[in-house]
Amino acid sequence: MSGQRRALSPVIATLIISAVVLTIGGGIWAYAQGASTVIAEDYANDTLSLVDEITERYIIEWVSCSTNGDTLTVWVYNYGDVDIMVNVQVGVDDGNSGSFNDKEIVAGTCEDIAVPFGDYLVAGDEVSIQVYSRRQNSVYQAYYV
Repeated sequence: MSGQRRALSPVIATLIISAVVLTIGGGIWAYAQGASTVIAEDYANDTLSLVDEITERYIIEWVSCSTNGDTLTVWVYNYGDVDIMVNVQVGVDDGNSGSFNDKEIVAGTCEDIAVPFGDYLVAGDEVSIQVYSRRQNSVYQAYYV
């Protein structure tokens, strides 16, 4: 009788060790699968975002100043394939500045953006204009009043 009990003990130990190894292996596999899924989704989203950044195309088409010098109007033409959201920063050589934030420009359209000035622009002022998108692409233009 004692011979049969000794033969059964290694079998039970092997089953317990096998169950522990399979449980740990399953946990590691589940963790790795979850992590790889998140990494793959992030990679796909970043790649699509980068494609939009590369295909984003726009220019400053025209700039004009109001007759009383309190507003500078900037026309921005989006000739790219994606809609853009732009901000306009305007600086004058005498230290004055103005800005306009969050203007959406649909692909293939031209939009005018009026930038108000607290101090009036006068003839001879040099104005530097920066139009930048949320994807951090920028276009620059110099304008003389």
